[in-house]
Amino acid sequence: KKRKEKKKRKWSHKGGDILASVLAVGAYTYAGRGAGGAAEVAACKHFCEENGLNYVVMERIQKMRRHLAKLATTRLGSAEGVAATTGGILVSMPPPNKLQENLLAQTIAAGLLDNIARRSPPGAILDDGPRTRYFSCSSKMTEPLFIDQSSVLYSRDSRQLPEWVCYDTSERKSTKDGSTIMVMKNVTPVDPEWLGALADGSNLLSMGVPLDTPLPSYNKERDAVMCSVTTKFGDHGWLIPSRQVVMYDAVNGPGAQGSAFLADDSFRWFARFLLEGKVLKELQGLAAMLNDDPAIISRRKPVQKVALLVSSLASAGIDSAAALQKHWAEKDSKFLFKHMKSWTKKDRADEVKHMWVQSVKANVQKWRAGRQ
Repeated sequence: KKRKEKKKRKWSHKGGDILASVLAVGAYTYAGRGAGGAAEVAACKHFCEENGLNYVVMERIQKMRRHLAKLATTRLGSAEGVAATTGGILVSMPPPNKLQENLLAQTIAAGLLDNIARRSPPGAILDDGPRTRYFSCSSKMTEPLFIDQSSVLYSRDSRQLPEWVCYDTSERKSTKDGSTIMVMKNVTPVDPEWLGALADGSNLLSMGVPLDTPLPSYNKERDAVMCSVTTKFGDHGWLIPSRQVVMYDAVNGPGAQGSAFLADDSFRWFARFLLEGKVLKELQGLAAMLNDDPAIISRRKPVQKVALLVSSLASAGIDSAAALQKHWAEKDSKFLFKHMKSWTKKDRADEVKHMWVQSVKANVQKWRAGRQ
């Protein structure tokens, strides 16, 4: 029995039970080499005996893989990969690299968001002997959960256990003293950094107060000023790393109460990023021609030229490049230009004027081209 357990431990993986299974399946496939017939069966059976695997289970997995590969040719014909193009599986597929393992773990977690569990904090509750308690993110699961002893992640030392995990199923199991506990099967460690993105749009995720650190930023892909907000996961409201959200929505939403930000701060930060050249590429280099660092805009100091600039943007409802382009194209091509005089170094006035005018022309053209 000990020898058999030692063989099974060959398939351990710090990424959890499913990734450990991936290694075993890949090695099993390679052992058969796709020879077919009695030769492949004999090779696979011998491999299972030597490595503590169940031949019947492994062969069922192979049949399922082949079936899924055939489905891939009809459902994913335009995708790349062996399964989608040939309808078969590779017998010499290398183990997943670190990036692929990370993506696989995130994929597993994304499919098991209702089955996320968190380790009991040290001292919060007495552990049951060598076992460390976990608690489900769902209020429907009221009793503690434990990592099954058959899991590659199991350890008597709680310090060796991941704080966050996801699991496929849970089942009741008897202990030596006759009592029963709920154990998690097919356990995968979870990085809480993933949860905000994976659970986006679900009821498991709730956003709270906008945070003043890290500082807001401009996201070019989303064309929005972004800020971080307190983020909670699950029915128990577990704090997870903060998420970046659109700043205007955050500071004007129900969670803004108690925030260090004001309702017009998305326009304030947009003004800063605009003058820093982070919003429009045509204005890159503008900051060097200004008589003040644009960073003073976000410091809320009582400076008249700052107040006028922010007020103009807020009144027009402009805190994105698209909104600014539209305003220039449809309402006022000279919008904000008069404010630039008080921001410009006297000896750079002509350069600033030329840069600004050319920027407006280029962005008006972009707006009109996008409308066609």
